[in-house]
Amino acid sequence: MKPTLLAVTLLLAGSLGSLNLAQTAPAAEPTWQNPGESEIGLAADAETDPAKKLELLKKWEQQYPTSALSNQRTFMTTKTLIALITAAFGKPDGAELQAGTKAAQQLIRGLGDYFSDSLRSLSALAQMSPADWAKARATSEMQAHAVLAYAAMLKKDDAAAEAEYRRVLVIDPTQAATSYQLGALLIHEMAASKDYTRFPEALYELARSLAVTGASALPPPGTAAATKALTGNYTNYHGDTSGMDSLIAQAAGSAFPPDNFQLLSVQQIANQKQQEHEAWALKHPDLNIWETIKDSLDQKGDDYFATNLKGVGMPEFQGTVVSLPSSRQILVNINNAAGDAILKFDDNIKGDIPAGTTLHFKGVVDAWTKTPAYIVTLDVLDPKTDITGLPEGVTFVPDKAGPRTRR
Repeated sequence: MKPTLLAVTLLLAGSLGSLNLAQTAPAAEPTWQNPGESEIGLAADAETDPAKKLELLKKWEQQYPTSALSNQRTFMTTKTLIALITAAFGKPDGAELQAGTKAAQQLIRGLGDYFSDSLRSLSALAQMSPADWAKARATSEMQAHAVLAYAAMLKKDDAAAEAEYRRVLVIDPTQAATSYQLGALLIHEMAASKDYTRFPEALYELARSLAVTGASALPPPGTAAATKALTGNYTNYHGDTSGMDSLIAQAAGSAFPPDNFQLLSVQQIANQKQQEHEAWALKHPDLNIWETIKDSLDQKGDDYFATNLKGVGMPEFQGTVVSLPSSRQILVNINNAAGDAILKFDDNIKGDIPAGTTLHFKGVVDAWTKTPAYIVTLDVLDPKTDITGLPEGVTFVPDKAGPRTRR
């Protein structure tokens, strides 16, 4: 997976301002222990190369740990570490990136010292409120974890990169770009391992990246990329985009999915439907048989009918009367309000059978049509035993003259 630059906002460059020893000293003049400290301190102050400056600051601290200028020195170190971290972003694996990752690790280890409240006694920080100072600390910590994530991605260390992305989001849950990177990384990890159990988590993070609004929301190109990634991966996993908008709305509430978060896969949906169908079939065995017949005829047509259904006696079904197409036929609704079965009799129906009358019947399969409507015709051999539910007074009488023929 190709690493990309995280959109973590830097506060320190603008809010902490420039620094030199004369500005930050609490008194009019710095107090040196001896000319040796003055020489190394002023050299560190004047050095413009962050890597060299950091070495001089380390040397100063090692040789003069109890310096009266320790606060100034700590603040200079803080600024230098941040400069090294910032310079490392977007760089290939090399000296700058290595210096940046070391600086990030150092900043994280010494965060309490580098952002100690005692530093706010310096004149350069006198105007910074406690809230802004805390915000600067959080942003610097976040930036340090972000560069460690970037370096881990270059080294293809997915586990380390994931851990750093999560630390960024713990510090600032509104970092939309980090949520996007985490979601993309999880998908990359699953593709490599062939273990797709974390797909819901990955899709949640992609959705989260689109749910964030405000200053740390994705810019338009990032939004387009995240939308494409979420839509494609969500469809592949879930089967379609149903529920995706709800997922984005849910993700607006938290940087990480809730415990036991679930999103059904295509296979899980199919299994769930199968289980629901099996439960339905137990309660409605007649409709299950009727549905199976229709599906088989839809797929296999006349050959299947001739081989498997023609002349076969059917078990009892329930249906409601739709109409009487002829004097010897009743069109009923078994599983289609327009009618999907014709009950055919040898004799003529005498009496009124209102639409909506519920009948129970069985018969022998005689014919079927697919168009203009799907209908199966059943011969009811003996109305006295094979059909119940007819209104009182309905009878079946043969033609008055001539041989009786089936219609």
